[in-house]
Amino acid sequence: MNIDSTSTGTRALRLLALIAFIWGCRATVAPAQQGDVAWNGTTAFVDIDVVPMDREVVLRRQTVLVSNGVIVQMGPAGSVAIPGDALTVDGTGKYLLPGLADLHVHVQHEEDLPVYLAHGVTTVLNMGGRSHLLGWRDRLASGELVGPHLLVSFFIDGPNGRFGIVNTTEEARLAVRDASSSGYDYIKVYNSLTSAQFAAIVEEARAAGLAVIGHGVRQPGMAGVLQGGQVMIAHGEEYIYTFFGNTVDRSRIPAAVELTKRTGAYVLPNLSAFEIMTLQWGKPAVVDSFLALPEVRYLHASYQESWQGGQYTGRRGSLATRLAFLKDLTLALARADVPLLLGSDSPGIPGMFPGASIHNDLRNMVEAGLTPYQALSAGTRTAGEFVLLTRPGSEVFGVVAPGARADLMVLENNPLENVANARNPDGVMVAGTWWTANAIHRQLQSLYGGDNR
Repeated sequence: MNIDSTSTGTRALRLLALIAFIWGCRATVAPAQQGDVAWNGTTAFVDIDVVPMDREVVLRRQTVLVSNGVIVQMGPAGSVAIPGDALTVDGTGKYLLPGLADLHVHVQHEEDLPVYLAHGVTTVLNMGGRSHLLGWRDRLASGELVGPHLLVSFFIDGPNGRFGIVNTTEEARLAVRDASSSGYDYIKVYNSLTSAQFAAIVEEARAAGLAVIGHGVRQPGMAGVLQGGQVMIAHGEEYIYTFFGNTVDRSRIPAAVELTKRTGAYVLPNLSAFEIMTLQWGKPAVVDSFLALPEVRYLHASYQESWQGGQYTGRRGSLATRLAFLKDLTLALARADVPLLLGSDSPGIPGMFPGASIHNDLRNMVEAGLTPYQALSAGTRTAGEFVLLTRPGSEVFGVVAPGARADLMVLENNPLENVANARNPDGVMVAGTWWTANAIHRQLQSLYGGDNR
């Protein structure tokens, strides 16, 4: 009996060989082959230079293994065993850095969220949000929504405020209790609170395990809010209004630094927002130039419309002197090791694009005199430390190290040489889900329909 090449046994052997080949390809699929699909399985970044951000160093030719949303192992290339079902990302000649934290945003639409991710921002803190943001936070954590980790603060203002108003001390306490029972992450205080209301908020927040952040409340002043227990100042400019008597008196900068250092508070200079206000102050045509930038492609139509209202374009004078003063204050705080944070105040202010504007914050930090490492630390390691300090039990993030949450980005060039190298990452990982640049932009195109102008 003759047996030809199409016999059942031969076909079975060929099928097994084909299956083995396909499985091998699956285990080593590269981002280019992965295409536009996000990957949430085990991932190995191979032969990549790591900027760990727990110290100022570049660890050459490392393998970083991620599983279940956490960095589980890191070591020299070849020393880390890669599971057969892992996605391998070839990092040859590239850099791995923690994702950035923008700890001052005002997102209003679900479509805002993946725009931050596209720019390497893997954690955001919404500075005063409605209750629907709590649902977004949970849906982001479950993977139902695409975007960064979201922290949400509860906004409280006093008499003559804009919203979130409390008129009595008891109302202030009730507001904190409401925030706590609803599951907010922070309490944000605003300008018009009385000294008694502010003190009641801090006392009630401590009892509830919530940290108080926000503005320099005018009545207690900067010394009052810092000594009273506020843990973060959300704008460097608040010092001008509440410590420097609405002046730019450089002789008093050491006293402001000493106060801040002594109380252990964190400061979010927010230089990018003050710069963008300075650019458009009294200059209506500048907003049109913002709306002509490529970033408008992924800017929600509601912001495009509101920006045209010219929030600052009708003002007189110039903010240039104050911007220079705030950079001097920021440098003095950094030299005293006061912990600084990155924050953009986007996207409500005209010109403050979601995601993209955090890179202007980095640039302004360096222009103020900080090193690239110091500026990047404000958006990585220090941000992680702040959240862990103010929300005990939170996941470790902001560093590339075993045990840390896998919030990462891959860059073409070394960000310690130039912070501009952190713009336009090749890919971003949030909580262990890997997005190539193509994948995240495909997601944005599905939301914005291509060109949104």
